[in-house]
Amino acid sequence: MDNIKDFPLDNWIREQSPNCKVAFHASCSKTLSINELCQLSATPGTEAFDRHLKLDYGPFEGSTKLRSRIAEMHSTPETPLTADNVIITPGSILANYLVLQTLCKKGDHIICQYPSYGQLYLLPRHHGVDITLWAMEEAQNWLPDVNKLAGMIRPNTKAIILNNPNNPIGTILSRNFLEKVVDVAKKSNIAVFCDEVFTPLFHTEDPAPPPVVSLGYDNSVSTGSLSKAYGLPGVRVGWVVSRNATLLRKILVARDYTTISVSQLDDSVAAYALSRDVCPNLLKRNLELCKESITVLDDFVRRNKRCRWTKPQGGGTGFIQIFDDDGQPVDDYEVGLQIVKEQGLLVVPCGFCFREEGTSDFKGYLRFPLGDPDVLREGLPLLEKFLNN
Repeated sequence: MDNIKDFPLDNWIREQSPNCKVAFHASCSKTLSINELCQLSATPGTEAFDRHLKLDYGPFEGSTKLRSRIAEMHSTPETPLTADNVIITPGSILANYLVLQTLCKKGDHIICQYPSYGQLYLLPRHHGVDITLWAMEEAQNWLPDVNKLAGMIRPNTKAIILNNPNNPIGTILSRNFLEKVVDVAKKSNIAVFCDEVFTPLFHTEDPAPPPVVSLGYDNSVSTGSLSKAYGLPGVRVGWVVSRNATLLRKILVARDYTTISVSQLDDSVAAYALSRDVCPNLLKRNLELCKESITVLDDFVRRNKRCRWTKPQGGGTGFIQIFDDDGQPVDDYEVGLQIVKEQGLLVVPCGFCFREEGTSDFKGYLRFPLGDPDVLREGLPLLEKFLNN
């Protein structure tokens, strides 16, 4: 991709990682070994993959076993899905890439929830797609104003892009909210594409939102992977789920130019991790880790009056704002550079990594990981020392 701009988040992590002793950049649940994964099975002695598996190319779309399980996870009695509604990819980043390349082209228009994972709007923009950012507003409890959505629609609008739960803020889009988005989209047959890579990490007692593909709108797409909610980023498996057969066919054609098939080993481990024997215990573990991390971060914010936050409702990240002695938001980019230099702590400055260029959006905010409370306990004293100095 000629002359594409740096991806701010990944570029920041890449540049600062060599200087750090403790890293707060992760957004996935604490990773596991194969042995640790097997210990979570309700059936002792099972293995994560068949040792007699021939290491040949796998099926183009992914194994039927894995696709069927993912279809089941996205189904409701009213909107059942099958393996034919699922395509397996090497991670959700390629799933998103293929969806974006298929949904929109140069001269089209899309609406994207903001802030969000940069790929969801920076990649289309690079390819000449016009982007309207649908801002999440603190006054709206960090939700986009759904009443503004219809006014953003244009004749060339091809998609509304969501991220649920949200990265970096941790906001959840409820069923009611999603249904309102779908109602707006239906009027113009606009696709609703939701990156659901942090589903089902939900941290409140409220009813969990459904996958967008389960809301009965055929022109909807969900993507996800094993990386974030399941804590298995080394298993390079993601997926695209949709009821739109034409869209899936186009994605398969585009996929032929990037990927022949997913590794058979990855596919096998993914099917094991998502199985009914393993998945409930895996998610229970990861939700408990996130819950513990939220408590650790809440205690940190309470101790440090120069900090404030809204507890995350879901996902793998927290969003904390830091103020200077005059009560103004700090320059999070400069603070990020200073902390890694003085304390060896790598943080993610949200005003740099997630804002639109030329704005002061999210000034003073840092993103914190929820997936491993031990990393927080190691790194927060370094941040506290920096703040006290």
